[in-house]
Parts: sequence; C-alpha cells; structure tokens
Amino acid sequence: MKIIHTADWHLGDNFHGFDRTMEHEHFLHWLQEVIVREKPDAMLLAGDVFDNANPSVQAEEMLYGFLAQATAAHPGLRIIITAGNHDSGRRLQAPAELLRPMGVEIRGVVEHDEKGQPLTDNLIIPIGPAGDMQAEAVVIAVPYLHTGDYEFKDNISRSVREFLQGIVSKARKQYGKDIPMLLMAHLYAAGSEIAATEHSERLVVGGEDCIDARGIDVGVDYVGLGHIHKAQQVGGSDKMMFYAGSPMPMSFAEKNYSHGVNMITIGANGGAVVERLEYKPLRGIVSVPEKGAAPLGDVLGMLRALPKAKNDSAEWPYLEIRLKENELNPAAHNEIVGALEGRAVRLCRLVREVPESKTESRNRKMQSLDQLRNISPLDIAHDAYLAATGQEMSEEVAKRFKKAADEVSN
Repeated sequence: MKIIHTADWHLGDNFHGFDRTMEHEHFLHWLQEVIVREKPDAMLLAGDVFDNANPSVQAEEMLYGFLAQATAAHPGLRIIITAGNHDSGRRLQAPAELLRPMGVEIRGVVEHDEKGQPLTDNLIIPIGPAGDMQAEAVVIAVPYLHTGDYEFKDNISRSVREFLQGIVSKARKQYGKDIPMLLMAHLYAAGSEIAATEHSERLVVGGEDCIDARGIDVGVDYVGLGHIHKAQQVGGSDKMMFYAGSPMPMSFAEKNYSHGVNMITIGANGGAVVERLEYKPLRGIVSVPEKGAAPLGDVLGMLRALPKAKNDSAEWPYLEIRLKENELNPAAHNEIVGALEGRAVRLCRLVREVPESKTESRNRKMQSLDQLRNISPLDIAHDAYLAATGQEMSEEVAKRFKKAADEVSN
C-alpha cells in the first residue's frame, strides 16, 4: 500500500500582513497532481489544518474543495485528518459524518464516556487498497492531546506514551499482530530539530509540551507526526518516526527548510519504505543580509542588487532586512524604501540592531514570578516596542496602550 503523510498546512495564515491564499492554492494543486500521479491508497493529514481555531470561510472552502477534488480524481482514496494545536478540534470534526461517504475520516477530539474516561475505539481506523473495503492496514489517528484526554501519571511524557501504546495494544488485539499499522499524532517529540527563534508552532515556554517519544513506535510500522515545521526523521535512522513538515515556511527562521510530503510504501507483511517528495513553495523567503546584520550602506547596496520587478508579483519572495546601527538614524527607513523601489520583493519587516548599551536598561532578566508581577504591562510593552522597532515608544502610543490595559484590568 502507498500512503501520503502531510501536516501543518495552516490554511488561512497570513505572513506579516500578506495574504497566503495563492500560496496554499499552489500547494494544494501540486498535491492533487501527486495524488493523480502516484495513486496512493490513503493520505494522512496530521494536524494544524488551519492556522487558527476560527478559520475564514475562504480557508474552509480551500480544504473542502481539495477533499472533493482529490477523492473524485482518485476514487477509493482514504483521507484521514486529525486536529492540531492550532485547530478547533470540535469545529474541524463537525462535518465528519458528511465527509465519511467520500472516504474522509476526521478525528478532532478524544471523546469521553460519562465517567470521563477516554474512548479510543474510533481512533483505530482500518484501511485497504483504494476501492477495497477489506482491512489490510490500520491507522491510529490521534488528535492533539490535552491533559484531560489521558490519565496523568508521573509526567506528561510517560502519560502520553502509555496512552498511545495502549491504543496500539488495543488495535493489535482487534486486528492481529501481523497487520501493518501506522500511528499519526500531533506533538513535540524530544530530540526533534526546531528553529532557535520564532516558534510558529506555538511551543510551550520551557518545553513542558516536549514528549519523550521513545517507544511509541513499538508495534507500528510508521509514526507520522505533525506540529514541528521542519521535515525530519526523529530518533535515529533506524526509527520509522517522521515529521512531514509544513508545505511552506511559517516564519523567517524557517527560510532554509525543505518542503513536501512523505510517501510511505507498506509491504504486505509490514515494514515501511519512505520516499520524500519535494515541493517548491510559490514564494520564498529572503533575508538581507543572509546572516546577521549589516550597516545601512551595505544594506542599500544589497537591496539595489535584488531582481527587478516584473508585472506578475505572484512569486515575489518575502523580505526581512536586518540593519546594524551605532545610533538611531530616522532617515534609514526612507532610504531603504527608496532602494527597494522597482524590486521584486515583499518587504515584511525591518529589524534594527543597536548597541547593547542602548537597550540594556530594557533587557530585564525575569528570575522569579514576583519580579514579573512587579513589572507593569506598559513596561513590557515598552520593551517589545523597542526590540521590534529600535525606537522608544511615543507618548501617544503609550497613552493608547495604557488606556487599553486599564480597560482590560477593569
């Protein structure tokens, strides 16, 4: 059997204010072509289908339009979708009964009985070759887990592992020890490579959501994960545990990531062979300079060397500029805008780096909760504004923020 593993579509995302509908349509068109060409038996979408819990009508239309087109173009295709931490599990799962006749299964939440115990039978989904109802493999489809979804033991890692292993054991008892089995989940596995900054996955500060995933692959032929945007194999080359990665970069920290989907071929007696199918996003990401920051004169020269604009802006990359300044230069922004005139880029942000001495008064180290409580929201806003713009917050902006903060506290 052939199975596609994908994840982290983030439909409805906008990048620094730029709408990404065309980019997502480009990816979905490419994926549709892959399905027609490769004729997989199933596709696993492991969470973060949407970018937020209340997706736009346009984002939902993209998803359901793709599902209709993919299942019509390749009859018998099974599509299994689970919710991620960006999704509203209930909302994602709402049309499940309507979509099931098309061969689409959605698992948005872990259901519970009247005593609060998790019901896991419906997370075990048998699949067969396209168009064949006979079970020749089993997919364990686990949505993003919340603490109330499993019995908490000594720590989160152990609790999640035992929850997942319990479902695998249940599936083995039901379908036998020889049937090929795949597990899909949306979690942050310890040992996976993440970006040093700009965690668009919404990782929990301090790594409290980091799961020691050793052992969750026991008894399964392939573990397909979502949540981390960098495509990678987790746990070593002998482990069949993979993140498919996002189909496009979700932050400037992800500019060098590769994108695509995993194609898994499952043998009749189990065992998985994984092939990476590469996808080139419609728009790339550019940093000037490529690494670090540079003085204004150097930055202006690099900007003037960028490709000139053509009529079609669909493929213009997103641009960030990192400017190194010894002292604040109010005219720098205007000079940068002038240098970009007629260039085929979409300016997203200007990051200004100033000497440590200019910001050290704002860089407070939070060593205790009491210290944090003693700092006003306005002080924190001043810090964030200075870090983002390289400038002090104006009196007018400070007044607006203080008014909003007072309204919230009241």
